[in-house]
Amino acid sequence: MVRPSSSSTVCLDCCLVKAMFAVCSNVLPMHVDLNKDYFTESGRSALKAVFASWSLEQCKIWLESSDHIGIPLACELADSKYFPVSNSAKEVRDKILQACLKRGVKIRYNAGLERLQPQNMGWQCSLADGKVLEAKRIVLASGGLSYPHLGTDGSGHKIMSKLGHSMHPMYPALTPLKGPHPGGQQLAGLSLYSVEAAAVVKDKQKGKRKATTAARAGLLFTHRGYSGPAVLDLSHHAIMAAARGLDKPVIKMNWTGHSLESWRQLLDGSQGGAAGVGAVLHRHGLPKRLADALCHEADVTGTPLAQLKKCVAGRSSEAAGIADELPTSYHRP
Repeated sequence: MVRPSSSSTVCLDCCLVKAMFAVCSNVLPMHVDLNKDYFTESGRSALKAVFASWSLEQCKIWLESSDHIGIPLACELADSKYFPVSNSAKEVRDKILQACLKRGVKIRYNAGLERLQPQNMGWQCSLADGKVLEAKRIVLASGGLSYPHLGTDGSGHKIMSKLGHSMHPMYPALTPLKGPHPGGQQLAGLSLYSVEAAAVVKDKQKGKRKATTAARAGLLFTHRGYSGPAVLDLSHHAIMAAARGLDKPVIKMNWTGHSLESWRQLLDGSQGGAAGVGAVLHRHGLPKRLADALCHEADVTGTPLAQLKKCVAGRSSEAAGIADELPTSYHRP
């Protein structure tokens, strides 16, 4: 974003417009916990300063107010996020562009920024089309490296590095994980809404393992592994370790939120009963497909509860309640 002294000019590459259109239907979280929702290797004080200057509530007012953007929002409790009432990404894009134009912003399309050069009284901006702009102030929206074909190719970070800013190495975050499903089954499309997930990471300095719990509880089985809010909250631990050659963290998953002890009591073979183990798991909150897969993994498929030996019951309860480690491998490109 280039901001000359007279009127504002925004340079937009056409790919960035497509990216904005693609992702802007989810516009805001319902709440923010800086300690749980944001991970940074920079100082926490810098992160807090950003939210201190413009809070979540102020951002919501800015988006909804007719004096600013004017997008009516509705909350979706399952995702803990605000979406436009219209559920239209096109409306979000159009309203933001209209608000910019109303305030005199001049937009230059297909004008990707190639280089920034400081001058005595401001900045010189070299664009991809060969043109050069001069400005007193610059706001650089650096983007990331998540969708190169849509414009987020890391070029903003390279520009900042050339200007002398200290940059941490980038790695993917909020990404699904690959890996086989329980029992070697294909559970793609299956969703769970009350899981408890945690990443156990080895602290080399203290020689201990530290568990980080996911802030959200949703999980989705994909064709190639795992996704959903709980996985996305934790995946950066696995990706960062792989990128830097560190010990692979253990991703633990409690499928239902029930304690391991409660599952052991439910599956105690001494209680008898003609119902199969899978039926008991399903009756107490596990989807049938997942219950069957876990029974296959524990080698108790078709076993009546009354015939479940104590040692097998313990193994079954561990499979039903807590998977010691999701067998994830690498992130999705």
